[in-house]
Amino acid sequence: MEGVSTSALFSAGSSGLAERVTEAVNAEGYAVVTGLLDARGCDALVSEVDRVERDHGIDFGKNDFEGFQTRRIFNLIQRSPRFRELVVDERMLGIIESILGVDFLLSGTTSMHLGPGETPQLLHADDGMITLPRPHIATLLTTLWALSDFEDDNGATRLVPRSHLRPEMPRPGEAHETIAAEMPAGSVLFLHGSTWHGGGANTTSDRERYGLSIQFVAGWCRQQQNLMLGTDPELVATYPRRLQELIGYSLYQNVMGHVDREHPLTLLGQDVQPDMVWDRMGNEEKK
Repeated sequence: MEGVSTSALFSAGSSGLAERVTEAVNAEGYAVVTGLLDARGCDALVSEVDRVERDHGIDFGKNDFEGFQTRRIFNLIQRSPRFRELVVDERMLGIIESILGVDFLLSGTTSMHLGPGETPQLLHADDGMITLPRPHIATLLTTLWALSDFEDDNGATRLVPRSHLRPEMPRPGEAHETIAAEMPAGSVLFLHGSTWHGGGANTTSDRERYGLSIQFVAGWCRQQQNLMLGTDPELVATYPRRLQELIGYSLYQNVMGHVDREHPLTLLGQDVQPDMVWDRMGNEEKK
């Protein structure tokens, strides 16, 4: 089994990082950036995952796709400020905007804690519900954060390079050549939404794999997790402005997402005057 291509491997301090990652994602369907988190940051996030699992009694998955030896926590941003800080990491957001364009949205935040004995996940594409003809431009981007080392034997994500360029989706039971996205803790795997991938098997007897999935979609797409309805507005009011916008309290191209012609941030008590596209069009007409 091959590993990550050197043409798709970058360090967080690389020059022109957003442009280089974008090029790799568009060409190969993925890219890995190392060093976005240090060891202390990874340990702190692992501790938060353990705490939430313990406090909320998070159990193993209920089907083979979610994993009978995998614990998942959804809507992480409402669980702890540490997860909220991660989502607004400017280095990551710069890469996301380079791929998805302006006004993109946060689609979901999920932890994936794979235990020993976990089996391989079915190969799939995260944009499988998008009905555009394939291949198509990226409408969704998944970032997988390694909080512990991702290794071939402990469940490192498997993927099929350049599968985002295929016109079809993977079919259950078909065999495909995959690579293991092995990467040290603190690294992030950027996946084009059409790239075929799946969690690997954890064949170890004593090593757990901690990872986070932070997904983004183009501003005109529907989010996977309904973050606006799923979080108390009083809590959202304490979020950083950038995170409020990412979960949906924002406008796409100055029109999509308005509330009775008002900016959705007014629902959080903020005085924001929208620069509506209709106003711009009217002003252009008068020139």
